[in-house]
Amino acid sequence: MRRRARRVARFTLGAGLFFASLAEARGERLPGYEERIFRAANGASDAIRVPVRALMQAGTFVTVPIAATVAFLGGRRRLAAKLLVGGTLAWFGAKAAKPLGGRERPKGVLGDVVNLREKIEGDLGWVSGHTAVATTLAFAAGEELPGWTGPVLGGVVGAVGFGRMYVGAHLPHDIVGGAGLGMMISSVLPLAEDRRLAAGVRRARSWQPPRAGP
Repeated sequence: MRRRARRVARFTLGAGLFFASLAEARGERLPGYEERIFRAANGASDAIRVPVRALMQAGTFVTVPIAATVAFLGGRRRLAAKLLVGGTLAWFGAKAAKPLGGRERPKGVLGDVVNLREKIEGDLGWVSGHTAVATTLAFAAGEELPGWTGPVLGGVVGAVGFGRMYVGAHLPHDIVGGAGLGMMISSVLPLAEDRRLAAGVRRARSWQPPRAGP
């Protein structure tokens, strides 16, 4: 029950982030704070280009089958299914959501110099598909892995979001919307260990101590 309550809270927070960022993306003017955040990330040193772009790959669609395969080979078949289904939903869900925001990429919105550190595909920015995928995979895996992996997975998601601004692909609210979408999708995926835990509870409840002899 505690895990389900956390999922409800995650879905609610994710929906809030998604729709709040949507409202900002549909606004006529780019908020000043959003531009400042983007400029800070996009203007970061070229010295970190290689590690940032490497970590950013955690949000690509190719990562989805790779993560699922690793989980499968590790004997976690239910988790593998969660990663495959969740990551796929996140990637295509982000593409389906983009017309709702209708906001262009940073280059089109700002209309001036933007550091483009890679080839940017597509003309719409909100929401970030990379961030949606990374968030979905992180939460799906985090539910089944030891607690110490949580900060690591969170750091990877943060690196993906930063990376998408760094290369000039997305504005901050594009990242927020992608994270919100990933939180919603991950919260409705089946719990991989539900059946196993339920079976354990049933066995524990049905067990009775042996009767003492006469």
